[in-house]
Amino acid sequence: MALVKCYHKWTQWLDKDADYVRVFSFDYSKAFDSVSHSILCNKLKLIGLNPYIVNWTINFLSGRQQRVVVDGVITKFLPINQGVPQGTILGPILFSLMINDLKTVDPERNLLIKFADDMNLGVPVRGDQDPSIEEVDNIRNWSTENRMKLNFSKTWEMVVRGKIPCALDDCIFGIERKDSLKLLGVIFNENPCNWDLQIDSILGKANNRLYILRICRHYGYPKDQLCMLFHSLIMSLFLYGIEIWGSAYQDKYLSRIDRFCKRAYKFGYTTKKISMSEIVADRDRKMWNCIINNPEHSLYDLLPPKRKRVLRKRGHDFILPKAQTERFKKTFINRCLFNFV
Repeated sequence: MALVKCYHKWTQWLDKDADYVRVFSFDYSKAFDSVSHSILCNKLKLIGLNPYIVNWTINFLSGRQQRVVVDGVITKFLPINQGVPQGTILGPILFSLMINDLKTVDPERNLLIKFADDMNLGVPVRGDQDPSIEEVDNIRNWSTENRMKLNFSKTWEMVVRGKIPCALDDCIFGIERKDSLKLLGVIFNENPCNWDLQIDSILGKANNRLYILRICRHYGYPKDQLCMLFHSLIMSLFLYGIEIWGSAYQDKYLSRIDRFCKRAYKFGYTTKKISMSEIVADRDRKMWNCIINNPEHSLYDLLPPKRKRVLRKRGHDFILPKAQTERFKKTFINRCLFNFV
């Protein structure tokens, strides 16, 4: 969901008046282990939680100790005053509450997306108006105040732009600029229509996993079990993030996956023929129905206003957006608006 919103906003800014979009991917050093218990507990008291839940959470974090054992040498137990326990249900929730008050300087203009310890910032640049330095300094200051250390060796910038070349602002000190970024498992390119690296990556993984099925078939696995393995090991690669890169060109990208699936069907690894364009349409329909039927959905705010007067029955009552470029028209929300009208 987070990446769908990111890609939609980037292309929307480019479609309107932005010269380009600066995208920053931030990384914290030992994010879950750096959470200060005192700061976290103070934030829990301020968000309006039931006092019993706050006290229970404080008790959950307090009194923890750890020691190290190396080659039979055992150190003394030392108290832990920071970090949320990993592997617990509360761990990611407490970390999300810790960074919940981290906002952009201008929320109406810029977009900050947080998913656990993964965080990326999108800033549209128009002419000489570039608030990137102000936004990055804001994140640096928040990190310092909350005793969390940014790892600048894994913090990068990517400039999303169209085909028309334009002069770019200088890089921000300490942040390396790259022509592609991997965000939550999806590889984005500075050209939002270029999905070469993403398709190459998932096809490379799929070919490696196909070897497992080849071995299983050699040892006599029945077709139904091979099909189950194919869908769990390989189709899961093709389905992840498809709402984002599903806008890729059929002839250039989706057809490559179709050829892979056709080969898998020929060798008996799957019992049914697969068409990626049909899968994209089916997945779009399912998520579209989830969004329009739930105003609390994280993508609901991307929907345009509805028509005040409905003259004839349509698939939906939303006003179609004015998309000046094909790349913006092919984003998930817009292609659903146009395809399901």
